[in-house]
Amino acid sequence: MTAGPLAGFRVLDFTANMSGPFATMILGDQGADVIKVEPLSGDILRGLGCGALDVSSYFGNLNRSKRSLALDLARPEARPVVEALLHEADVVVQNYRPGVAAKLDLDATSVHAVNPAIVYAEITGFGSAGPYGGSPAYDHAIQALSGFAARQALDGDEDVAMIRHGIIDKITGQACAQAVTAALLERARTGTGRAMQIRMLDVAVAVLWPDGMMSHTVLDPEFAQPSSAHTFRLTPTIDGHIAFILVTAVRLRRLAMALGLDGAGELPAIGPMRVGGAILKAATARLSAMATDEALTLLGSLEIPCAPVVRLEHLHEHPQIVAGEVIDEFEHPVMGRIRQANPAVRFDGERAGTLRPAPRTGQDGEEVLREAGLGPDAIADLRAAGVLGVRGPAGVRAP
Repeated sequence: MTAGPLAGFRVLDFTANMSGPFATMILGDQGADVIKVEPLSGDILRGLGCGALDVSSYFGNLNRSKRSLALDLARPEARPVVEALLHEADVVVQNYRPGVAAKLDLDATSVHAVNPAIVYAEITGFGSAGPYGGSPAYDHAIQALSGFAARQALDGDEDVAMIRHGIIDKITGQACAQAVTAALLERARTGTGRAMQIRMLDVAVAVLWPDGMMSHTVLDPEFAQPSSAHTFRLTPTIDGHIAFILVTAVRLRRLAMALGLDGAGELPAIGPMRVGGAILKAATARLSAMATDEALTLLGSLEIPCAPVVRLEHLHEHPQIVAGEVIDEFEHPVMGRIRQANPAVRFDGERAGTLRPAPRTGQDGEEVLREAGLGPDAIADLRAAGVLGVRGPAGVRAP
């Protein structure tokens, strides 16, 4: 593996749950030294999902490529430690509820007073303004308010629904990671940091808008076509389900002629697909009478984008997943044998960065503090005062 394009940058990660940790894991996968600063009890996700000791699958899938420092930030003894870390940091990311960072002297103003070169990213659900301003936020609430849940229904024919994973958290993490790298690029020119605010609601609406709100963009349209949301349907087969998409008239004509459907020759051969709804229904019915492999072979031969629905338990076995090395098996020092998705971006054809296993709570604390200039006596005093938490690989809190 390569060192990664962010090698040499240090990130202080004051985040929990999913949006912030997903952002900082991307930075860590790309080579940054990410120090996850968490409470002595650890990130709340450490106890969710399957796993061992204090490392669950949910936590492990969001916190690899990081080191853990367990610190009681509410204690005054922790402040000199934090300032020592800030002096050496390039990036700070936090997703506290609005107002909490200021109480801990970790808001942008306080951080930049210590080190004005830091790139500072704050993630919230709604920000501080409006009827929901300052409120706690989880993915579920943002899906409801942003239009994501409503978009799952079509013209009132179906029930509104949730997407059944934390999609908003993760796209917020992606937006945050991109913004951090953009700000680091600017800092290379100016020498100063920048404070950024990333709100989950903003990210959700921005991502929904291009196609999800295509019927709600032009207020006085001259023509109106059905929303692309109608194309997001699965087609059942004899032994499963497939997804396929036509988009262009030539693909519908090609499919209709291959199936010998009436009226196929009368379909247009160029342009977007604006006619032929009845023929498309007939084609879909024919495909539903085939086995999955037969339907995919036909569609593939016609250069029509298609794929089978793959069950979660078989995802790692699919030939395309295997060929692309999308998923790997790892030996985790606490969880044992695990599977994880590889980083989504490859640099020069290789995975970027060494994939450090997700840490135990505070397992790297002493190492991080030594690097920050603290001596053995100072570290021992912090441990004795209950400000610094350390856990070893055997799962026993260090004395």
